[in-house]
Amino acid sequence: MRVSRMQAVLRELLQGLRNTLWETLSEVWGRSPNNMVPIATSRTVLINRRPFSHLLPLPRYPGNTITTAKYTLLTFLPKNLFEQFRRLANFYFLCLAIIHVTINSPVSPLTSVLPLVLVICVTAVKQGYEDWLRHREDNKVNNSPSRVLLEGEVKEVPRREISVGDIVQVRRDEEFPCDLLLLTCHDVIEAKSDVTTGSCDVTTANLDGETNLKTFVCPVETRELRTHQQLWKLTATVQCQLPHANLYDFKGKMEVYRGSGLPTTASLNTDNLLPRGARLKNTSTVYGVAIYTGEETKMALNSKMTSNKFSIVEKSMNSFLAFFMVLLLVEVTVCTTLKYYLYGNDVSKIQKFWGTSFLKWDDELSGPGELEGVRVNTSDVNEELGQVQYLFTDKTGTLTENTMHLRQCSVEGVKYTDVGGDLHVLDEETNTTTPLRDLKDEVERFLVTLALCHTVKVAVPSPTMSKGGKKRSTNDTHLHTLTPDYQASSPDEKALVEACARYGIVFRGVKSNSITLDVRGQTRSYKRLQVLQFDPDRKCMSVVVREEASGRIWLLTKGAESSVLRRCADAAHQQPLHDTTLAHIDDYALLGLRTLVVARKELDYKHYQVFASQLSKARQVVEGREAAVREVTERMEAELRLLGATGVEDLLQEGVQETLEALRAAGIKVWVLTGDKVETAVNIAYSCGHFKRFMTVLSLTSLHDLHQAESVLQMCWEVSEEEGSYGLVVDGGSLVLLMEHHKRDFYDLCCRCWSVVCCRMSPRQKAEMVRLVKTAKERPRCAAIGDGANDVSMIQEAHVGIGIMGKEGRQAVTCADFGISRFQFLQKVLLVHGHWSYVRVAVFIQFSFYKNVVFNTPMVFYAVWSAFSTQSVYDGLLLTMYNITCTSLPVLVYSLVEQNLPSSVLLTRPHLYQLNANNAYMSWRVFFQWNLFALWHALVLYFGLMLVCYDDTCGLPHGQTSDLYLFGLTLGTLCVFVTNLKIALETNYFTVVFAGALVVAFLGQSAMYVIYCGLPVEPFTLNDIYWAYYRLFQSPSLNLACVLLVVVCLLPDLLLKIYVNSCDNERYPRKRRRRESNDVMLKSVSTLVNDTLTEELEKKTQH
Repeated sequence: MRVSRMQAVLRELLQGLRNTLWETLSEVWGRSPNNMVPIATSRTVLINRRPFSHLLPLPRYPGNTITTAKYTLLTFLPKNLFEQFRRLANFYFLCLAIIHVTINSPVSPLTSVLPLVLVICVTAVKQGYEDWLRHREDNKVNNSPSRVLLEGEVKEVPRREISVGDIVQVRRDEEFPCDLLLLTCHDVIEAKSDVTTGSCDVTTANLDGETNLKTFVCPVETRELRTHQQLWKLTATVQCQLPHANLYDFKGKMEVYRGSGLPTTASLNTDNLLPRGARLKNTSTVYGVAIYTGEETKMALNSKMTSNKFSIVEKSMNSFLAFFMVLLLVEVTVCTTLKYYLYGNDVSKIQKFWGTSFLKWDDELSGPGELEGVRVNTSDVNEELGQVQYLFTDKTGTLTENTMHLRQCSVEGVKYTDVGGDLHVLDEETNTTTPLRDLKDEVERFLVTLALCHTVKVAVPSPTMSKGGKKRSTNDTHLHTLTPDYQASSPDEKALVEACARYGIVFRGVKSNSITLDVRGQTRSYKRLQVLQFDPDRKCMSVVVREEASGRIWLLTKGAESSVLRRCADAAHQQPLHDTTLAHIDDYALLGLRTLVVARKELDYKHYQVFASQLSKARQVVEGREAAVREVTERMEAELRLLGATGVEDLLQEGVQETLEALRAAGIKVWVLTGDKVETAVNIAYSCGHFKRFMTVLSLTSLHDLHQAESVLQMCWEVSEEEGSYGLVVDGGSLVLLMEHHKRDFYDLCCRCWSVVCCRMSPRQKAEMVRLVKTAKERPRCAAIGDGANDVSMIQEAHVGIGIMGKEGRQAVTCADFGISRFQFLQKVLLVHGHWSYVRVAVFIQFSFYKNVVFNTPMVFYAVWSAFSTQSVYDGLLLTMYNITCTSLPVLVYSLVEQNLPSSVLLTRPHLYQLNANNAYMSWRVFFQWNLFALWHALVLYFGLMLVCYDDTCGLPHGQTSDLYLFGLTLGTLCVFVTNLKIALETNYFTVVFAGALVVAFLGQSAMYVIYCGLPVEPFTLNDIYWAYYRLFQSPSLNLACVLLVVVCLLPDLLLKIYVNSCDNERYPRKRRRRESNDVMLKSVSTLVNDTLTEELEKKTQH
C-alpha cells in the first residue's frame, strides 16, 4: 500500500517537473504550449488542487478568463497602427509623408501629414470604441459570480478566478462556468430531503443548437458524496486528454484514494463532462471539478478569434490605388520630380461610423414589445451587407421559435384537430370542426399510447391556466389542476405528451420504471420493461410496458411513416385504414407539419421473455452491437396494429418564409447549418419553404467509409445532371469524409442545388463550411446568422456576421458584426440598408478618386508648361484643405443619406439587390468612366482657363496682368465647384441637408480665402497670394468664363444622367406603368384592327 502511495507521489512529482519545464521553454522560446510540439498527450488534474506532498508544485494551467476583444491598453497603439498601415491607401500616404518631410519639397509637408494623421486618429477612435464595447461584455462574463468549494465551504468568487482542479457548485438553470467533470448531483424531492441522483439533465443549445435535454452521469466512485466536507476531503486525480475542440469526445480516468490502500479507478467519457456554456436543468445542485478553463474550454476552442474584416469595396479600392501608383511611377519617370498626390480616405471612416446610426434608428427593425433594435459592433463592413451571395443560417432559435404544438391527428381513419387546446373532429368535406365532448375508446387508446411511448421527464409541477388566465377548477375532470412541467430530449415528444395532458391523459412521471398516468381523473400504473431508442436506420422508437391492473404487456411504437407502416400487419381489413392514414399524412406534410405514425401490439409473457433474453445478449456484444440489437428489434417490431398518425407544428419565427423567398429572389443562396438531427432539420426545411415539394432532395448522410462516400456522391452527381430543382442534405459525419477527400466535387454539387441543409454539425464544421464557400474560385461574399455560442465560429468566419438576440444567450450578438432581434428583419437589413450602404460607399470611393484626379491632373499639365519645375500651381492652403474641408462635406452627407431607390421598391422587388452583385459599382468599367470624366474636367478647366488668360490681362482693370497665384486660385476654386456639383448630379435623394452641405462647402471655401487673402495683418500680408481672391472678382469676363467652364465640364455628365434615367424603369414606376399601359393600348388597337379586317374579309367571301 505504501508502495502504491509512493508511486502516486512520484508520478505527481514527474508531472509537476514536466509542467515546470514546459512553462520554462515556453518563456524562453516565446511560444505558448499550444503552438509547441506536445511532449505528452494527456493532462493530470488534482481534485481540490491538493498535491500528495507539499514539496510538489501544482500544475499550472490557463485561467478562466474569456477574451473576445482584439486589443489591450498595451497592444492597442502598435497593433492598431499595424492593422491600419496594412491598408494600401494608408501605407501609400505614409510613404508620401515621409518623403515630404525628408526632402526639400516645394509643398508643405502638412499637405500630406495632416490628412494622414486625421484619418489614422479617426479610425483609431472608432475601433477603440468598438473594442471597448467588447471588453465591457467580456468583463460581464468574467466577473459573473460562481461558487467554488474552498476549505470545506462553498464561497462565491468571480468566474475568472476558477482554476483547474477547483470543485464548482452549479444550481438549477445556471450556466457551467468552465468544462466540469461531474462528481455528484443533489436534488430535492417532495419530502425536501437532499438526495444524490447520479445523473442530471443539461441543455446544450448554446453549443450545438439543440434545446433538447441531454443526460450526464456521475462516476460511481463519487456520486454518493453528499456534504461539502466529503467533497473537500476527496483525494483524487484525473488523467484526461489535452484540450481539443471536438464536443463529443472526452476520454480519461479518475483515481480515487481512500486511506492508504490502492486507488479505485473509474473510466471517464463524454457523458461525464459538463461543457462550458451548457445549462443545468431539472436538478437542484451539481458539483464538478474544473478540467478545462478559459481559452481551453471546448466552447472557446470552437470559437474563432476576432479579426479585422476587409470589405470587397476596400479590396477594389486597393486595386485602384495600385493602378494610380503605377501611373504615378510613370509620371515620375517622365517628370522626374513631380509629386502626384491623391487622397480619398480622409472621411471614409467617419462615413462608415455615422452610417451605422441610420441602421440603429430604423424603428421597423425593432419590432413590437421589448425587442431590441439593431446592434452594430463594427462599422468596417457596412457595405458588405449589399454584396451577400451566400447566407449560412442556424435553425434552432434562428428560423424557429423552438416551440412545438400538436395541430392535427388521425385516429382510425378520422381526422382530429386542436382548437384552442381542445380536440375537435375535422370534417374533411366541409372543412368544419365539431368539439369532441367525450373521448372515444379509439381516441383514448391512441392518446394513452402517446403518453407512454416516450422518454420524457417530469419537472416541478405548475398550475394549469385556463384560456382566460385563471386557474382551472379542482372539479375539472377533463384536466387536473396541476399539469407537470415536461422536459424531453426531443421537442416532438414533449409536444405530444403536453397535448395528451390537455386532452385529459396526463403523464405524471416515472419512478423506478413505474409510470403513472391520469386518464380522465383515474390513475393508471404501468411498468416500463424496455425502451428501444430511436435510431436513424429504424426511424422509430418503441417502449414495452406492462399494465399493472391487468398484467397485459404492450409493445408501443411511433416513428416515420416509411418505417412504421411497413411493420404493420398486412391483413386485408387493415389496408383501407393504411391508405386513409397515409393520405392524411400527405395532407399534414403539405401543411408543413412534422408527422409520426403510432402503432402497437400485445405480447404474451412467454414471447416477451424470449425477446428480453435475445435483446440482453445482443447488448452485450462488443463488435457489431448495433447490428445485433437491430436484428432483434426488427423481429419484435413486426405485425403491429396501426392506431393513427400525428401532425406537429414547429413554430417558425414570424416572417421566415417570406424572408427566405425574398432572399432567394434577390439571388442569395441560403444554406442551413444546424446541430439537429437529419429528420428534424429536413422537416423544418420543408415547413419554412427552404425545401419545396417539387424539389428532388439529394442525401449525403450516414456515410461510413470512403468507398460508400464516393459511390453516393457519384450517384448524386448523375441525378443532378438532369434538368430539375434540387436540394441537398448532408450530415456532420459524412461531411468529414467529403471535406477530406472530395472537397471540390462536394462544393460543385452544392452549387447545383437551390437549397442545402447540413445536420449534426459541430461549431468548427460550421466554420469550415463557410470557409469552403468563401475561398472558392469565385470568391463569393458570405454572411452567417445564428443565435448561440455554437454559431460564433461561422459568424466570425463569414465576411458578414449577424447575431440574433435569442434564447441561447448573447454571445453570438457580442461576437458578430451586427445584431438583430428577429430573422425577418434580415430582409430589410440586406435588401434595403445593405443596398444603400453599398451604393453610398462605392460612390464615395469613386468620387474620392475622381476629385483628386480633377485636382491633381492640372499639376501635371502645369509641370509641362513650367519646364518640369518643382513649382506647384496651387497654394499650400488649398493643397491642405481641398480634401479635408472643401470637398468633404457634400460627399459625406451623400454617403449618409443617399437612397438611389426607395425602400418600398427594394422590398417589393428583391431582384434589384442583384444590381449591385459582384461589386458592380466598383468594377473597372465604372472606375474608368469616373476617371474619364475626371480627365475631361481637368482638361476643360486647365486649358479653358489658360485660353481665358492668354492675353495676360484676363479682363482685369487698369491693365493688370494675371499671375500664378490668381491663376492657381481660380483653378482651385473651379475644381471645388465642379467636383461638388458632380456629386450633386449623382444624388437621387435630394434633401435639405444635402443642399445645405453644398452651400456650406461653397461659402466655406470662399470664407477661407476671404480671410486668408484679405486680412491686412501679418502673417497674411506676407503671403504672395495676398489680395488674389479679391482680384478674381474684378474681372467680369473671368467670372463669366468660370461659369461657362463649369457648364462645359458637367454637360456630358448631365447628358449621361438623363440617358441612364430614361432607361431606368425601376426608379420611375410611373414611366414604366405608362409604357405598360401604352403597350396594352397598342395591343388593344391591334386586336381591334385585326378583328375588323377579319370581319370585312368574311363578308366579302360570303358575298
